[in-house]
Formats: sequence, C-alpha cells, structure tokens
Amino acid sequence: MSIRSFKDYQLSEEILQALESLGYKHPTEVQAEVIPMVLQHKDVAVKAETGSGKTGAFGVPLCEMIQWEENKPQALVLTPTRELAAQVKEDITNIGRLKRIKATAIYGKAPFARQKQN
Repeated sequence: MSIRSFKDYQLSEEILQALESLGYKHPTEVQAEVIPMVLQHKDVAVKAETGSGKTGAFGVPLCEMIQWEENKPQALVLTPTRELAAQVKEDITNIGRLKRIKATAIYGKAPFARQKQN
C-alpha cells in the first residue's frame, strides 16, 4: 500500500490540522518510510538529502506519541549544530502546537539558566 496522505497514518486530528496549516500535503519518500516504523516504536537511523523531510519523518510520530498530560520531558533529539537544534525545535513546536507540545533547544557554550527561561 502506498501512502498518499498523512491521514493514512491514523494520526490525531490535532497533528493532521497542524500539518495542513504548515502546508504538508503529502508525505515525502523518507516520511512514508519512517513514520510507520516510529509509530510502531521501532528504532530507525535515516540518511537522506537536505530538504527531504527528515525532521518531519521523526517529528510527526514523536508529536503523535507524546502525552501532554504527563507534563514532563518525553523526548530528546540530538543535533550536531545550534542552527539545526533551533530548526528542529521550531518544527516540533509547529507540528505539536495543537496538542500543546512544548520544545526547547539547549546547546553548549551558552549559560543553561538563560536557555531554561526560553
């Protein structure tokens, strides 16, 4: 079965609405491969070109699986650069916004206390 829509993943209405508002019309190739595996709690390692949709590939199922009621950190995403950390934070925040998911970027060579306030 080929995935043609994010609705094919049986995502929550909040995630589907957020994706629509972000202009995500159809899953990219990498998203079609990765999202079902992550939703099944499988570990994945993905290598794909810039702009292929990797952040969405793990961000969509991550936001789907987070339980807001827990009110504690539930996921950790490691990135090699500050710029990528900021981008991932923004993407996760946007994808999970209707579920009230909060994300923050914390990185080295900057005071933790100041980052904690963001």
